[in-house]
Amino acid sequence: MVVSTERPAAAEDQPLQAGRPLRRLLLAVLGVALLALASGLGYVAGHRSGASTPDASSVDAGFTWDMATHHRQAVTMAGYTRDHSTGVIRTLAYDIETSQFNQVGQMQGWLDAWGLPPQNPGTPESWMSHGHGMAMGPTGSDEPMAGMATQTEISKLQTLTGKPLEVYFLQLMLRHHQGGLAMAQYGADHASTPYVRNAAQKIARSQSAEVVLMERLLRERGASPLPPPA
Repeated sequence: MVVSTERPAAAEDQPLQAGRPLRRLLLAVLGVALLALASGLGYVAGHRSGASTPDASSVDAGFTWDMATHHRQAVTMAGYTRDHSTGVIRTLAYDIETSQFNQVGQMQGWLDAWGLPPQNPGTPESWMSHGHGMAMGPTGSDEPMAGMATQTEISKLQTLTGKPLEVYFLQLMLRHHQGGLAMAQYGADHASTPYVRNAAQKIARSQSAEVVLMERLLRERGASPLPPPA
């Protein structure tokens, strides 16, 4: 997190400024609790009676590994934007941060229940070929997944405030969602486990709606989307 570029607090602002560290601490504690709860619920789902246990070569495992990684970056971008914006952008960032943070916890619970490592040991998005056509993801494990921002882009985002932050966040997150949608739809169509397919469908629906919203918000600010993921 970069040093804030907000103006120095006036005397009447001191109580609000003094309360921010406590608020952030409480949010962090609540976040950890929610992550643990989501992980526990995911673990229970992974042990549901009658459900098969996906192995490392399955679409279910590949989707879970890569979507969790994809989500973590979205949480990072949204968390900074929530702290440095107002109005509809702050609300959107908060919604993305909380929903995807909870989904990461759920996915961690699945992986634990399946006896699989927390990170993808193979090539990202290679599970999207899996006998159903050409791979849609990158060919090398050192390449970012579709739609993900580079570290340079993340660093730039974390220097911005005001309208420049709003526009750049919308541009990066819109492209991020477009890449995630491809993974979510593939998981919804090809995962073998019902609860994984259901989660992928929900992600696809929610991110499709957010894509429409972000496109509108960019137009209202006189800005255009970045080129969509290849």
